[in-house]
Amino acid sequence: MALTIDTVLEDRDLTLRWLPGSARRMVVVFTGRGAGFGGAPLDEFAGSAARRGENNVLFVTDRRGSWYSAPGLWSKAVRLIRYLRRSEGIEEVVSLGNSMGGYGALLLPQEMRVRRAIAFSPQLTLDRDLTDDGRWPDVMKRYGWMPARNVGETFGATRTQYYLTAGKACREDLDQLDFAPDLQRVHRWTLPAARHNVAGRLKDAGLLYDVIGAIIRGRKARVETLYQRYAEAADAPRGPAIPVEGETR
Repeated sequence: MALTIDTVLEDRDLTLRWLPGSARRMVVVFTGRGAGFGGAPLDEFAGSAARRGENNVLFVTDRRGSWYSAPGLWSKAVRLIRYLRRSEGIEEVVSLGNSMGGYGALLLPQEMRVRRAIAFSPQLTLDRDLTDDGRWPDVMKRYGWMPARNVGETFGATRTQYYLTAGKACREDLDQLDFAPDLQRVHRWTLPAARHNVAGRLKDAGLLYDVIGAIIRGRKARVETLYQRYAEAADAPRGPAIPVEGETR
């Protein structure tokens, strides 16, 4: 059945799109930097987040690719997310994103109660004083301060469960995971045979839908089983397919 997704706001900075569901849960999907451009899908993770109509899904797109640093953009997005949470009677919020979208998904718990934050290949900081990761524009030079210089520094003040996944073959993404604190609420995995495209590799393996569904429900053991299955299919070396808590590589 085709998903009916309505645009509820669009201006030069921000697009919000809404997919209604039957549950009192809202998944806020922060789309990646290329969403809607060059043929990239605007509504990333639509099927995995909606769960066949169960969840309400709000897609948040930073049209400038500013990492939510364009003047007033982040505060506007948060204000509208809060409004929809109230008006739709939402009882549980989950955030989800890839790359730049992962930064947004990890940042939202600073602003409101988020049960779980899910990020694939997340970029936790673009501050050139903290990282030599030059893959992305110098957004602070272009737009001003990011909403959080290092989003990992916001984790300690929340009660959110964080789920971070990166590809082992991408050194820059492994370095980004190091900015996440070592807390019991922070769960991180690195997967073989994947670079910055770890979500795409899981989708190609037919596992992304189940992985996201398991995380939304807080079933960490199920996530680890699925990641083990992925690692075995990728001909990973014998031994643990995933790191123990606190390890990033």
